[in-house]
Amino acid sequence: MRTRKGRLCDADAIYQLVDSFSYDGTLLHRSYMEICENIETFTIVETDLNEFIGCAALHVYGPHLAEVRSIVVRAEIKGHGAGGLLVRSLLHQAEESGIQCVCLFTRIPYFFEHFRFRAVEHQALRDKVLKDCLRCARRHSCDETAMAIGELPALHDRASDDFMRAPRSGDLVQLHV
Repeated sequence: MRTRKGRLCDADAIYQLVDSFSYDGTLLHRSYMEICENIETFTIVETDLNEFIGCAALHVYGPHLAEVRSIVVRAEIKGHGAGGLLVRSLLHQAEESGIQCVCLFTRIPYFFEHFRFRAVEHQALRDKVLKDCLRCARRHSCDETAMAIGELPALHDRASDDFMRAPRSGDLVQLHV
């Protein structure tokens, strides 16, 4: 197995694999267009015969933070090291770019602990939360573990730390139709 950067010709395989794990909430849904627009963020793991095995993306927020996203391998390949190869490749890319912290949200924290990721509070990853969590239906009952490796980003605006709090009984709620 080996890794390489994603190319547009990989977009359909990435889309199909990510989509197959998004119906149950394992992965966030990604449209085909979104995958094409962000293909340079994807890393592919493939066999020595160039057979697509899996993928992962490294979304960069800035030098302070990057996120491992859409990490998935074909079900019949799980347990053979493809996921670990993807994680090591993304961590290497982040290190080469001088990124101080790499984060992810997962339901399988034990897998990422092998790579020295540690559980952190969701609010410590403000950029990620503002990008994805505020629109998530599970925002107030999240079942994912926030994890990070490296130096956590500094929170510059503590007054906005309530962006993840559950609404109180007297709070107004804006409905979108």
